Amino acid sequence: MHGFTLVELMVGLAIGLVLIAGLGLMFANTSQSGSELNKSIRQIENGRYAVQLLEDDMAHAGFYGELPLDGINYGPKPSDLQDLCGATGHQGWDAATSRAPLPILGLSKDDSANCLSNRLAGTPAFVIHHIGNDAAPIAPASATTGMAYVQTSRCNKDVDPGNPSVAAFAVAATAPASFPFRSLDCTTPSPVRPYIARIYYIASCSECSGSGADTIPTLKMAELRGNSMTVIPLVEGIEQMVLEYGVDTAGTGNASSFGIASSTTDWGNIVAVRVHLLSRTTEPSPGFTDSKTYVLGGSTVTIPEADKQFKRRVYTTTVRLTNVAGPREIPVTTPPASS
Repeated sequence: MHGFTLVELMVGLAIGLVLIAGLGLMFANTSQSGSELNKSIRQIENGRYAVQLLEDDMAHAGFYGELPLDGINYGPKPSDLQDLCGATGHQGWDAATSRAPLPILGLSKDDSANCLSNRLAGTPAFVIHHIGNDAAPIAPASATTGMAYVQTSRCNKDVDPGNPSVAAFAVAATAPASFPFRSLDCTTPSPVRPYIARIYYIASCSECSGSGADTIPTLKMAELRGNSMTVIPLVEGIEQMVLEYGVDTAGTGNASSFGIASSTTDWGNIVAVRVHLLSRTTEPSPGFTDSKTYVLGGSTVTIPEADKQFKRRVYTTTVRLTNVAGPREIPVTTPPASS
């Protein structure tokens, strides 16, 4: 019986090592490719999800239930943007002038609001106002104490509780006892709907404190809950947002022009918004360098050297504010067909 010679054994070991090295390299490359594919898939999902979230809420901007849309005065942009973070600023209803909160209000990158914690420098934000549309109206007695609701009057004998000489319009409050208006029979209390006030912005982190703190740019929302704003993380990896607002200067329901938020923007006549988002992977890609310059509407974004290992995509959509634009539409009259 013959065994292996030393030479044969060494050759066999060498061949085995080559095969193992090849398999290891193939496994490493496959694993890296799978990891990069997973990063890209999550980045694409996050970008699309962020666009869908903003589209859905913008589409409801200015929905005020039974209020006559053609009679609402949306009023000017608040001079003190800090009011956006308190119940008073968000509940800007005024019966004397038939004023309801602006459906949408943009904050430029230089505007501040003290409830937007960890806001990423150089990024804008925007506010959405409407009432809840995903649930049936409820009786005031069933309203949750501390939650903001809006009540409108259905009785032609109702008057504004703060000024009896003014006809009833609407009231926003957080206490069930603060809803004075009645239904058509002028006896039954008129129902209430939840009042929605949300500020969308980009934060410099997803988890901003504690042992799990990170530096992932994240789309967040500050939502009115009771008398204060609560910040909620929504989508990780959103690092830049550019908003172009369409102003209807002709009163037709169509945007005459689009522009970035400024102190002169005619907020009561905004009928559409173009949203541009720059989304990146949440983890760097070794060996990758992002040397692109990204165009978001009329703005360009150049990536700083420290962040060039992340892969990025741009997402763009245009949202029509139906509750503002719809009542302005001019019906098209079709001439009678000639005989």
